[in-house]
Formats: sequence, structure tokens, C-alpha cells
Amino acid sequence: MSDQPTRQLSRRSFLQMVSAGGAVMALAACTVPVAPAGAPAGQAGAGSAAASEQAFLNYWTGWSGFEFDELQKMVDKFNEANTDKVFVNMTTVFGQYEKVLTAIAGGNPPDVVSAVWLHELVSMASRGGLQPITQYAQTAGIDGSEYFPQFWDAWQYNGDLWGMMITSNSNVIAYQPALFEEVGATAPQSIAELDAVAMKLEKMDANGNIERVGLIPSGLTWWGRVFGGSFYDADAQKITANDPNVVAALDWENTYRQRLSPEKVAAFQSGFGDFMSTQNSFFVSKEGMTQVGEWFIQFQKKFAPDLVMEFMPAPYPEGGNDNTTTFDGSVFTIPTGAKTPDASWEFVRWLSEPQNMGDFCFNIQNVPPKLAPASEDRFVSDPRFQLAVDLLSGPHAFGPDKMPVNSLLYSRLAEAESAVFNGQMSAQEALDQVTTEVQAELDKVLQRGS
Repeated sequence: MSDQPTRQLSRRSFLQMVSAGGAVMALAACTVPVAPAGAPAGQAGAGSAAASEQAFLNYWTGWSGFEFDELQKMVDKFNEANTDKVFVNMTTVFGQYEKVLTAIAGGNPPDVVSAVWLHELVSMASRGGLQPITQYAQTAGIDGSEYFPQFWDAWQYNGDLWGMMITSNSNVIAYQPALFEEVGATAPQSIAELDAVAMKLEKMDANGNIERVGLIPSGLTWWGRVFGGSFYDADAQKITANDPNVVAALDWENTYRQRLSPEKVAAFQSGFGDFMSTQNSFFVSKEGMTQVGEWFIQFQKKFAPDLVMEFMPAPYPEGGNDNTTTFDGSVFTIPTGAKTPDASWEFVRWLSEPQNMGDFCFNIQNVPPKLAPASEDRFVSDPRFQLAVDLLSGPHAFGPDKMPVNSLLYSRLAEAESAVFNGQMSAQEALDQVTTEVQAELDKVLQRGS
């Protein structure tokens, strides 16, 4: 069975998405991989079939490092279970997402792509870059009942299912109890308490240079929600990035830079070691608190096994949202133009089976999007992981708004943060500008009917 896209892909309109905001997504610097050693003879390119009719799939992923290694184990397991049917060759793509979009628009896509962030899914689907998998899922009896409801809903657009995630994440703040004890602090509940604890944790040298920060808050898509804001009014089809609560969140983020000095913060951060290493700034106590996800448990186990680390939800202001998290993540999709979509679906379906999903998620400490594996003792026996699951199960778990210019919105929000942190604009000015610019692009897209 082969699902057909709902509309033909326009190279011009699809590539407009690239220029509009693809740089937000640090993913895919891609080249079409050649068949590796051990691949079936005669299978030279993406989706080509040998005389045995074994499908050869090129799969592009954004995972790297030890996470890529764990995923390769799953790919190997799939290949062993599907000898003479399907062979998957995985290539890690990292750094330039525009090349993934260009490959799809140019008619030479991989057969499966998970280098697609959830906040890009609607943009890619609405522009014809992906094949819907609705019929595949229905035939397989997959109706969403096994998944966290918000995930299943997030993959739907215009009545179709466009992809599925095999991992998910939850925002938390990591801290070291030993450092809190050192300064006589306890885990904060409110923004005021967070500010007080952060200042207690700060250390400066004799010249006033930063040696340790309590926290350097950033990420407006999360903190804007914590402060009770929203970014899009779906009913009115209006961008609301200048929601007063979002403005308040950005103003609050900026107080940390202004108190510490933007120049000194930049100099301090420039000395951070590699994030995926023993020199991670949190592991070497340059940060008393840091914004991470449940996946950081595996980083801590691998790079700082003796460190005692705890998690807490984001403290919130009066009138804000408690226990707030946002979720995004890599979506497994079948691009338009994939040569053997039936085989591509089989690979995605296999990875989505509870055991396979659970094994991969456990090995990289991500939350499985399916309820049953997410509640297994191997995950939730760790109270830090249980907190992540609880946040995703709560009323204040927010996914990306389902609208076709999310990539542009995310990139403009990041630029607004930088402009405010550098003293170039006020929070109100920056977010007014974001709202105007993104609304103008949204209006164009809606007028085109894409």
C-alpha cells in the first residue's frame, strides 16, 4: 500500500520554508549514502530494489554521538529481523537542516527521515513535502490509544497523520543538592524564590568575573508558557508572540544578564566545555542549575556518574502555570518521493512497537511516547524520570502550535531573545516586531492556501 500526498510538491513554495526559518533546527547536513559493507548486492541508491526485491532504505537521522550508536543497534536489529525484505542504511545528519529540505524538494529524498522537528511537521506537510501515513496506521490498527494524547494529536493535520515520534522529552531544571546545601538553599517554588537561590549560588573572582552562575534562563517557548503566555490564537489565526505574559517572561530572562553584565555572561559561557563530555558546565559546577530534559539523566550517568543530581519543575510567577513543560522532538516521516514507502512504513512501525521504542528510549533516557513503556519500572523507578512523565501527563504540557510558519516563529523568537539580551531592543519592541513579521508571513501562506 502506498499513500499519496494530498497535493503536489511545489519546489518553489517548499524551499520558501527553508529560507523562512529552517536554520532554527540544528540537523541535517546530508549526502546520499552509499550502500555499506554487508548491504545487499546491487542496491546502489535510495529505494532501489535488487533482483531479490529486497528494499534498500536510506534513513537520515539527527541523532549523533552515543545516541546515534544506540539507534544503530536498533537498525541492526531490524535488519536482522527482516533479512531478504528490507535493509536500512542509517546516516547521521547534523548541522544544516536546509539540505534535508532541499533534498526533498529536489526529488532525491531519503526513504525515512527523523531529522524533522515536531514544530516543522505542519510546515512540511502543508507544502507537500511528506507523505501521509494515515492509511498505513489504520491498516495496522494504530489509533492513538496507546500514546500520550497530546503526542498523537500533535502529529495530525488536516485529517491526516504525518509521522510518529519514538522518543519524547520533558523540560526540567537540574540542580546539585550539594551546592544548594552549601549556600543554605532549598528547591524554589516561585520565580521570586528562584531568583533568590540563583543569586546565592553566584560566585565572582576578585576582578568581578563570573566563576559560577545560579542559572542563565533562556528558551522563550518554555518560559513564555511558564508565565502563562501563548504564541498563537488558532481560532483567529493570529500570532500572539507579544502576549503580555510572554513579554514579562522575556523581561525576566533579561534581568539575569543585566545583573551579571551581558559581556561577562558571554565571556563566561565562551569557556564552557563540550556539552556531551565530562567538561559539561553543570558537571564541573560552573552552573548551579541548568535547563535540560530527562535525557540529561543518561548524560550524567555517562559523564559524571558520581555526581548527585536532582530535577525540579520550572518555578512560576503569580498567575503563571505550575508544572509546565513543552515538548518537541524528532518525528519519523516518509518524504514525498520516497521510492518504497511501504518498506519505509514497515521500519517506522517496527521502531514504534512498545518493546523496541522502550529499549531505545531507556538506553538514551528519553520518555517513550506510548503510555505503557513510559510507565515501566525501569523508567519511573528513578524519581527524576517520574517527574518528566508526570509533567507530560499534566494539563500544562504544551506542544508546538499547529500552524505552517512555526519555524519562522521559533527563529524570530530566538533572535528577539538575543536582541534583548544584547541591549538592542526592549522585550516589548522585540516581540511586537516578531508578531508583525510572522503574522505577515502567515497571512501570505494562508492566502496561498498552503
